[in-house]
Amino acid sequence: MKLSRQTRDTINIIIFLVVAAFLIITYVVYPLNRTKAIMGRYNVDDFAEDSVMVNDPAAWTEAGLAADSFTVESDGLARLACLYVRPDSAEHDTTRGTVVLLHDDEDDRDSVMTMAALLAAEGYAVVAYDQRASGRSTAKYHGDGQYEANDLAETIRYLDLRERIHHPLVVVGFSRGADGALLAAREDRRIDAVVAVNPYLTSSRMLEMLRQRHDSYWFPFYRTTMWWWYEIRSGYDALYRDVDQIEAVVCHTLLLLPAKAAGEAEVVKLRELSEADLLQVESAPSDRETLARRVQSFVAELR
Repeated sequence: MKLSRQTRDTINIIIFLVVAAFLIITYVVYPLNRTKAIMGRYNVDDFAEDSVMVNDPAAWTEAGLAADSFTVESDGLARLACLYVRPDSAEHDTTRGTVVLLHDDEDDRDSVMTMAALLAAEGYAVVAYDQRASGRSTAKYHGDGQYEANDLAETIRYLDLRERIHHPLVVVGFSRGADGALLAAREDRRIDAVVAVNPYLTSSRMLEMLRQRHDSYWFPFYRTTMWWWYEIRSGYDALYRDVDQIEAVVCHTLLLLPAKAAGEAEVVKLRELSEADLLQVESAPSDRETLARRVQSFVAELR
């Protein structure tokens, strides 16, 4: 059956509109929505600075920890709600060191309270804070580790100016916090050691892990598209980190990863570049108590 020219034109217009709609949904609507879900704070749509919870240490003091609150102005986008936990003076006459705890992506500082209590009981001063776009801290979007590194550097600078840093200074970070610890240690030699629990190591690996964690659909140029919209939404200007940007660790570092991650390109490259006496790579314990004990033993070995 022969179609008229008008019918063919109508079919072509319909096909064009369907393809255009598909591309708009795939590369605009869907990534805009997913970027907000995987990179923004849980209440990103309703967030306002005056809605942030008060930086109250009550949960920690009620748990028996000698915690004082303080605030660090990291940049124009993030004000960090921090806690300084004094060591157990009943058991230790001097402070054995300082440990900074950077919580996992979808948690807040309260998630590391058990680890903080264990370290404080061993005579360490502990610093814990809600990372940007989490808990009581401000900002709408998380970073990919680079902004977390800047936040950590500002916090260390704040404490150092007030003579509240005792060496060894150890940073324990989870996910983005782990990346922040590794990146900050390259620039800030006041950091004596790092425990990095399941860091992303590159922007590529981060986007892929977040895609799987949040059950996002894959589409062509997924990582490029997501990163582009992330930069637009967040207002951040961060370097896209790939395997080629991985550098050797510069201080004693314990890298804790799921066993299946040991052979991934990022981990292999980090091990190849780093000195064997500076980098330890182990399987991450499956429960928090065992993890806290491993961190405690690593910190104790530094003295």
